[in-house]
Amino acid sequence: MKTLARLTLEERIGQLFFVGFQGPAPDTDAAEMLDRIRPGGIVFLQRNIESLDQIYDLSLEFQARASVPLFLAINQEGGAVDRLKHVIAPLPSVADLADLGTSAVRAGARLVASELEACGFNTNLAPVLDLGIKDAVVRERTLAAGPAEVARLAAVVVDEFTKKKILACARHFPGLGGAGRDPHFVLPRVERTRREIVTEDIVPFDAIGDSVDMMMVSHGHYPALGDIRPLPATLSHRVIEGLLRETVGFEGLVITDDLTMGAVTSIGLKPATFLRAINAGNDMVLFSQTTPLLEQAFNFIVEEARSDRKLRSRIDQSVERILHRKQRIEFAPVRNRPHLRARLTRQIEKLRQSIPAVEKVRVR
Repeated sequence: MKTLARLTLEERIGQLFFVGFQGPAPDTDAAEMLDRIRPGGIVFLQRNIESLDQIYDLSLEFQARASVPLFLAINQEGGAVDRLKHVIAPLPSVADLADLGTSAVRAGARLVASELEACGFNTNLAPVLDLGIKDAVVRERTLAAGPAEVARLAAVVVDEFTKKKILACARHFPGLGGAGRDPHFVLPRVERTRREIVTEDIVPFDAIGDSVDMMMVSHGHYPALGDIRPLPATLSHRVIEGLLRETVGFEGLVITDDLTMGAVTSIGLKPATFLRAINAGNDMVLFSQTTPLLEQAFNFIVEEARSDRKLRSRIDQSVERILHRKQRIEFAPVRNRPHLRARLTRQIEKLRQSIPAVEKVRVR
């Protein structure tokens, strides 16, 4: 793998991008754009997935074309966020598994890790560490309402990912438990006090910070943290450098949530927004498209960096962290994948059958 010193400025800036694409494979224009930008990571969404063989072959192709190993990522949780349900089998939600106890959470995480291994992925944009408090928009994706229990169960999940060499990304710092609106559509104002955020919301992130390679910053707006004007945490220096780096002491990769979401586009998304995210302290910006805006943002940062020594130094810090985490990427061909798929399907069905058929009202 190339060292920082062997990367051109353009290659360094490409490493800051985590990008997506349309369809089962990038079209000609998208493929050419990816070749020019050479992103540090590729994220797969539901729209990219047709079959197990298609995903696996595409993962191999992406990795073979990259001069620096890629983060090949998916957000695979189960329940409402189950990108692989049509090619393997539907997984229960983490909330349902958490209701059954630690062993069920561990079994679910082990299956998720095995699914990703079978597909050629090396990174999961999970687990969710938000608190599952009443009216939280992400409640069905959460492990518990209390910070200590979230931290305990999240450690179990990350442990199972690590056993399969899957990099974990904890999300959505500093927590969306207090968000009642969906950041996919709007910028949610999180009305939690600073004390609540520090003594409750960020506790799980602090507890497992040494175990995860990445943390994803939320698109919530947190007035109690000092950003009075509407501003997603992804663009907040106070949240990232102040709270996550200095208070929590996290030394791994920090990535944005998807910049295509309404929480960001509602306040204006332009090339300068990508640079603002980097200057706020993010190591990588997630943008799940290959539109002209992506290339414009890349070119904008390149031009700014050529004349700004401080920015170049800031970029190098992030690239060093990225390359350090990429040293953990391992790949071994998965043998007998049809047999593996059949086994996973049986195990998932068995786990689903362990969940009571009649839904109960959760007190979480």
